[in-house]
Amino acid sequence: MNTTSDNNQLLAQDFAKRLGEALGKALAGFGDADADLPALTVEPAAEPSAPAILAKAHPGSPKARRDKAQLYTRCLAHYREKVQAAMPTDDIGAAAAYFVLANLAALQNLDVTEPQLALVERQMRHVIGRHEAWHAADARERQCFFEQLAVLGVLVGESQAQARGQGAAALANVRRAARGYLVQLLGLNPDALRLTDRGLALEPQLVADAVVAELR
Repeated sequence: MNTTSDNNQLLAQDFAKRLGEALGKALAGFGDADADLPALTVEPAAEPSAPAILAKAHPGSPKARRDKAQLYTRCLAHYREKVQAAMPTDDIGAAAAYFVLANLAALQNLDVTEPQLALVERQMRHVIGRHEAWHAADARERQCFFEQLAVLGVLVGESQAQARGQGAAALANVRRAARGYLVQLLGLNPDALRLTDRGLALEPQLVADAVVAELR
């Protein structure tokens, strides 16, 4: 048993859950993202942990999981080189915004602009930077969380681009994955999320409908 990997996975899941709850409250109107907070940076780990953690969740043979881990490692490298433009430190707020919008774009067939990405990054800095989970997390937790955001954001974005040329079934598979990733991070009904000229917002009636359905 790989105890270190298991611990990292549990820490990352708990971290994401608490931040997701805070994000839900902020988007529902319980937070104010007007304040401009500094970037949430963390030093890159000597050896990334997210590719192995994400690969472990996949069914299949050990070889299949190794192949997945290699894919996720390439996604992380792509994010750092292309999206993050080879910056020396990793930015969790930027990665969170990229992750959310990549999944939302796949789910709702959106074309995200740079100004929209900047607005959502500001929201992510507000939610994550003010949350007790961020202040309590050590460098390992923060780095693992960043890596998962970056990996899955790139994976969904690239998969969506490929699926557009492969037909309806391929697009449906990407949307299914995107929905699952958004639920995993946000703990909310992805259909209630809207991208506006002020950033992310929630559609109140759809949130209420989801709560009622959960209580039935």
